[in-house]
Amino acid sequence: MFKNQSVFGAFCGLMTGICWGVSGVFGQFLFETRGIETTWLVPIRLTTAGILMLVYLFATKREETIALMKNKRDFLQTILAGVFGTMMFQFTFFGTVQRSNAGTATVLQYLAPVMIMIYVCVRKKKIPKKLEALSIFLALAGIFLISTHGNVNELVMTPEALLWGIGCAFFMFLNTVLPESLYTRHASTVVVGWALLFGGIVLSLIFKPWKYDIHIDPAVIISLFFIIIGGSVAAYLFYANSVKRIGPTKASLFSCIEPVTATILSALWLKTNFMWIDLIGFALILSTIFILSKTGE
Repeated sequence: MFKNQSVFGAFCGLMTGICWGVSGVFGQFLFETRGIETTWLVPIRLTTAGILMLVYLFATKREETIALMKNKRDFLQTILAGVFGTMMFQFTFFGTVQRSNAGTATVLQYLAPVMIMIYVCVRKKKIPKKLEALSIFLALAGIFLISTHGNVNELVMTPEALLWGIGCAFFMFLNTVLPESLYTRHASTVVVGWALLFGGIVLSLIFKPWKYDIHIDPAVIISLFFIIIGGSVAAYLFYANSVKRIGPTKASLFSCIEPVTATILSALWLKTNFMWIDLIGFALILSTIFILSKTGE
């Protein structure tokens, strides 16, 4: 179907963002219409996605999957990345969706690249470049517009939702840097598969989702399919293929269609109300991704 590898890589990058965006909207649907809680949804998502991913990996990359498990140092690092990175990122992301909406949550998580840039500057003991400083300003301006609509005396988002959103960005940052060295020694899908499983196990032990009284109907099953299969397994496989063909920078840029997908779908389907000033705030935050892609960091 795709004769050009770069075209296929771009397609996979776009599909990554679409899968992530759609899964967030289905999460919002479950929160708003079925009364489901983040503390039930995320453990189910992580554990099931981790099992499915590892089943696929044992069938396709058995030796690589086992090799990570046998390396005690790397396996421990994967567990830590799964708990403090993957688990906390997914938990705070859906917590933000539950307290606001999918569009806002997906935009706020993209504060993470700015956090990564600041982290790199601190680690290298250097002052941010002009473009990097501009990205910090735009990110802060975007948060200001989304949370206040330009009125310094009033919050249009609840403080709780804003804190969860910033927390989501922070744990997305950790989810990026904690397994960074692992990706140089192991396939990213193998690292992600184990991280999903251990993050799900730990969160399940904390919140015990099996004790919740959840009414499972066709809408819940379909939503879980899109959240688990689409937003986790398919998305990560698409992303791995995209990185392989066009590199991580371009793959990340194409996957930035995620907040656009989530905003449009939540507005059309769930009738989420976005004002023009929200969209300006979204644009300011998302512009930092393209600016930082030019800095080489």
